[in-house]
Amino acid sequence: MNKMKKTTIFCFLSFIFISLSSGEINRYNRKIEFGVEAEGGFSNNYIKATDILVKDLVIDITELADDLYGKDFVVDFNAEAKTWFALNFSEKFRLNCFWGVDASGYSAISQSLFDLLCKGFEVNSNETIDIKMFGDVYALSGFTFKTKIKDYGLHLTPVLFTPLFHINETKATASYTSTEDGLIRAEAEIPLNVYSIVDLDGIEDNVKDSAFVQDMVSEIIKNTGFDFSAEIERPFGNSLDLGLFTRIPVVPGRLKYKAYKRYWGVFEQQNALGLLNETNSYTKEYGDDDAVYSKTTKTVHRPFILGLEGAWRPFGKWCTIQPKVNLAVRNPYSGEAEIYGEYSLEADLRILNIIGLKAVTAYENLIYKHSLGFMLNTRILEIDAGVQVRGADFERSFGVTGLAAYAGVKFGF
Repeated sequence: MNKMKKTTIFCFLSFIFISLSSGEINRYNRKIEFGVEAEGGFSNNYIKATDILVKDLVIDITELADDLYGKDFVVDFNAEAKTWFALNFSEKFRLNCFWGVDASGYSAISQSLFDLLCKGFEVNSNETIDIKMFGDVYALSGFTFKTKIKDYGLHLTPVLFTPLFHINETKATASYTSTEDGLIRAEAEIPLNVYSIVDLDGIEDNVKDSAFVQDMVSEIIKNTGFDFSAEIERPFGNSLDLGLFTRIPVVPGRLKYKAYKRYWGVFEQQNALGLLNETNSYTKEYGDDDAVYSKTTKTVHRPFILGLEGAWRPFGKWCTIQPKVNLAVRNPYSGEAEIYGEYSLEADLRILNIIGLKAVTAYENLIYKHSLGFMLNTRILEIDAGVQVRGADFERSFGVTGLAAYAGVKFGF
């Protein structure tokens, strides 16, 4: 909490004391513009597409355990959709109103699970295998106002957001015990807490009448959160622009309902040596408990962000290099707070601003991403589309351990 307060104070002081003059990092092609875009993808940090797209699929657990030494096995996904209406009359007045949905999830299984699968049980041993996961789904709406005050380029973005679902960091466990007399016992448990804006018990029972819809809309309005983004830009000569930006969480969104469900499994082998003469015995049980629904308030902030970005045009407007680095804090102001860094490096090449090619490499939300996109701009209509390879391991992410795609359409004049 104290660290977040110091970071927020630093952010405000930065805006007061850093001497900047105006510049524009982003490109604007139309005075009035409507747009819609969507992106979705998933990844892991080990299994490549080339490993799966074969006639005979074989996964070597021993090799997997060796390659993951000291790392978790990570699976993630993200999906987002956004639409907007923008007015770009001049560098003194730019207004972009937007709304959309943003979803992401992340899970990690400790490498010790794969050690157990490939090396087996050790006598007189006991070990715990950690599994963690988290995820969020937000509905967003807001606007960005960009202007020029004397020599200062200023961007202000207030955002209203409603958390629709939230899975706080969940630590599942799997453990095993082995003794000299041949006892082997393994058990696993995944306690899953899902917070939601509406009662999931009603959804499961297929209660979707008008009263349910009215209740959902009312809950969304009453439990909306608020955060605020700002950026100041400055040009350095004719080819370089730099900007300082931040997102400051202000009011948390609230979720009023919780669904708890536990998945479990137990395996016990008595007298393992008896396998040789069939005198051994074993039992196994697995299943899941009935879901438990309750009314519990959970507050959620979008991540705090503080960073720098730039636009370098060494050969003119047809070639733009855009680097970006930032510090992010997931779940700020809470005991679940996690600090991590992010970066992005983008090259945007355009021929007469009609045909464009964009290449991006980035590390965002704990995932490495490498994108290649294409742009076609006919002034009135612009189409952007691209593909992305990704993963939680930098080297393997180039080997297609994950895929994503995005597409967008802009039109106006």
